[in-house]
Amino acid sequence: MAVRLVFYDGLDCIGGNKILLEDGDTAVFLDFGTNFRAEGAFFDEFLRPRAICGLADLLELGLLPPLKGAYREDLEIAERRWWDKLGTHPLYREVECRGVLFSHAHVDHCGYLGYLHAAIPVYTTLTTALIMKAMQDTGRPELSRESCYLVPREVDEEHLLRSSDWRRVAATQRQYFIMGTSTLAPAALDFWQRAPAARSLAPTPPKVGGERVGDLELRFWPVDHSVPGAAAVGVRTAGGWVVYTGDLRLHGARAAATRAFMQEAARLAPAVLICEGTRPRVEKPVKEEEVLQRACEALREVRGLVVADFGPRNVERLLSFLCAAREAGRRLAVLPKDAYLLEALHNAGEPGVPHPFEEEAIVLYVEAKVQRDRWERELLRRYREKRPDKLINAGTVARDPDGYVLCFSYYELHELIDIGVHGGTYFYSSCEPFNEEMRIDFAKMLAWVRHFGLTFLGGEDSRLHASGHIHGPGLEELVETLRPRILVPVHTEDRDFFRRFAGTCRVVFPARGESLSLG
Repeated sequence: MAVRLVFYDGLDCIGGNKILLEDGDTAVFLDFGTNFRAEGAFFDEFLRPRAICGLADLLELGLLPPLKGAYREDLEIAERRWWDKLGTHPLYREVECRGVLFSHAHVDHCGYLGYLHAAIPVYTTLTTALIMKAMQDTGRPELSRESCYLVPREVDEEHLLRSSDWRRVAATQRQYFIMGTSTLAPAALDFWQRAPAARSLAPTPPKVGGERVGDLELRFWPVDHSVPGAAAVGVRTAGGWVVYTGDLRLHGARAAATRAFMQEAARLAPAVLICEGTRPRVEKPVKEEEVLQRACEALREVRGLVVADFGPRNVERLLSFLCAAREAGRRLAVLPKDAYLLEALHNAGEPGVPHPFEEEAIVLYVEAKVQRDRWERELLRRYREKRPDKLINAGTVARDPDGYVLCFSYYELHELIDIGVHGGTYFYSSCEPFNEEMRIDFAKMLAWVRHFGLTFLGGEDSRLHASGHIHGPGLEELVETLRPRILVPVHTEDRDFFRRFAGTCRVVFPARGESLSLG
């Protein structure tokens, strides 16, 4: 039986990668992410897929591929006969998936894992696994976000799904195989098995040494990206090595890791390279060290209130602002969810990540809330008992606006009302808005900045943001180094750029649901 790659998403768009690799009786997914553009065509913050209908909304709208056997059985409602309806769909088929190979913990790569069958294990790095656990623990409860533990659903008398009774049914953990390590620290295991809410957790400890799935040999290589734990993936098939880049770059602090991956993967003479291409027209990207330098320079010059706005889970950026804040004599104020993530990464042994409990330049900003989830109550209890000096709130900042750098995003800006300080500086250290929804949110953020008289620092020429994606010359170096027989661009909207490699290899642009066979 020929080796097949089936591309269900991530084509002619940024993100949403869902690639099925089949070799004989073994099938695995390369990522299973959220396509924000496709989902945003139907849903928004207030209109969400209906959990009471399980898979129905996403299957009907084509946001999940019609693959019978791939999804959770407790999300199916037999009386609604979805699969009878989808049986004539051109992409319909039955699949028995043996695993999901995750490149990194960004939602456009892992965001739909929660829908996959509970028996399908995950293969990834320890850092990615613990980030995904932290994301689920601290995020809003949605089916799609049940990446590490699943809340069993039951069909009621109206043929709708409801969560099982939390007092009698525990959440169940998905099996994870941890790549790139032979041991797991007790602190990492403790975090993995910690129940974040009132519902108990039936733990499934991660396993190390998952270098094979069926007849497939696996390789994971650390690469540089804006989220720690990112990896490129290699799968040895009967048709040769298939190498998948995930997301990567050559201009961050771990650029050497990306180049090491390129050299090692080249020695495998890959049959296929599945390659991201988010920013191929960029010739000279801003480096993270430039962001650090610019943040240090600017923080030395400003006075008063300072807000630093950067992407979630961009720990490298957080560490840059921590260094800049420390140099300017300020303390970095992070939210409880950020402290929770930092603790998880520290427990994973992630190099350079401090424990917020021990790092004197980090404090926790406690937002005004009537209710707090269990994970947050427990976190704050620990700090109140042992490090109350590290807890601040709006009143603390109002009394000493020169003392802190506030790690806020658009969603925390209402805290500025309680702080009540007029004037200061807003460091916008994220990418420029590239779709209509982002442009709307950006305009709202600027309205808050203007209302409070903050000086805005940011934009393409500010050197306050380094992209998480490889630039054009880096892509050329990547392809020329690996020299695959077949190149498949994904996670890109720029086909023309990749046509330049036609003289080096066969360049394939598959359609959604189209198969690529390796003889």
